Amino acid sequence: MNCRRRKIRCDGKRPKCGPCLHSVGFEDCEYGENGPTRTQLLEEQIKLFEARIGELEKPKELRTALALQTPYPGERHSISRAALSRGGSAVHLPVTHSERSSGTPSPLSMRSEGVPPVGLEALVHNFLHHAPQFGFFLHVEKFQKAILGQSGQRPAACLLDAVYLWAIHLSGSEEFTTDEAGYLSRALRTAAEALSGTHANTVIHGIQTEVLLANYFLQNTRFLEGKYHLSAAVSLVISSGLHRIRSGDSAASGGPLGSAFHALTPPRGIDECERINALWTVLTMNNCWTTADSSPSNILYTDSQARIDTPWPLDINAPDLSALPHSSVGTVSSFLANVPDSGFSEAALHAKAAILFEQASRLASQYRPNMTNEQLGQFYLSFNSIDTLIEGFKVKIPTVQLHLTREMLVARTLAHVATIQLHNPFVVQNPASRLHILEAARARLWQIWCRHLSMTTSTWIR
Repeated sequence: MNCRRRKIRCDGKRPKCGPCLHSVGFEDCEYGENGPTRTQLLEEQIKLFEARIGELEKPKELRTALALQTPYPGERHSISRAALSRGGSAVHLPVTHSERSSGTPSPLSMRSEGVPPVGLEALVHNFLHHAPQFGFFLHVEKFQKAILGQSGQRPAACLLDAVYLWAIHLSGSEEFTTDEAGYLSRALRTAAEALSGTHANTVIHGIQTEVLLANYFLQNTRFLEGKYHLSAAVSLVISSGLHRIRSGDSAASGGPLGSAFHALTPPRGIDECERINALWTVLTMNNCWTTADSSPSNILYTDSQARIDTPWPLDINAPDLSALPHSSVGTVSSFLANVPDSGFSEAALHAKAAILFEQASRLASQYRPNMTNEQLGQFYLSFNSIDTLIEGFKVKIPTVQLHLTREMLVARTLAHVATIQLHNPFVVQNPASRLHILEAARARLWQIWCRHLSMTTSTWIR
């Protein structure tokens, strides 16, 4: 490729031709039949990062209008997954308009020509068995009946496509995964068109779709795309007013989509629980992933427009509706102020652990050795507050190690990592902080051992 651009003769040697081998400026030697070069892939990623930076630099009033930059340029050719895997973090680029119109099968033919309906049904059933692990916040039994046409309206097309994508991905069988790229392309197209549909559950199913796509990309180490879909989920949640469910503040704004959303489909019972869980699922994902890569959070608790009033979530597949308070204000801010609450479900504890992980990590990153006395005083005031909150939270999580569910294991892990993050700046000079970190690490290792023992024991018993 380099020789062609430089118009010089190439000797065709592999893995690197002679001209590239002896050149200082052209070290990226790749052949055209292998797909795009690493430089081309990096250039694509730079363009996507520049677009994201431009979005973040826009004034606040423009950002609130859901101005999302898609990382899927419509007028570029498709790049194979094999080629992308050579260039670091892969970026999926869908086919052009002409390619779609000429060769893309219809939705129904695609499903029949890909995975047979009977096989797909079994794969979906397997996915739903593990769905909560991938951010599925809807009531599983209700959703399964809707798929089969046994109750209510069938799920929105975008959500069905995202579920099919995950179902095929989890199969682990080459018989099915050969169709994965096609299902991914379709899921991205229907997700982009989700809000233009007339489905009764357009918004909530759109949020669920974005969560599933975000987790799909993040699990496959395609972080830029994953964070794009996570940002889309956050925008939908805030704009539809899910952060103000049962708000006790009559003056609180529900977001640009909020009033219409609630007027069209008044929430009752399970439907309201799904909306509540949608908010906390998205918030938990946001807290974990933005903290992990030290990027700015998509949700600011201190912003009056983004204040969380929605009550803590219930366990969606066995909700105790009587546990929901009649009204709620400042759910997260009250928790951070150590005000007692009724959020003790596994979903609530998981969300709280993610908040503590985020708050501890961000506070620790603000420490500087050259702080003034006033700055140090304020820092240690916040430090002691969050440290006390973390230690008190650990006590509230069930401690019967052999019977911890996966969600509780994650919650306890986040709490211990929060301790490690908070004390990390002082690990060298402060013996107390070093001891806190060691104890948290030992506790985490003990949890892993107990979890392994539990799984081994249950397998042996069966």
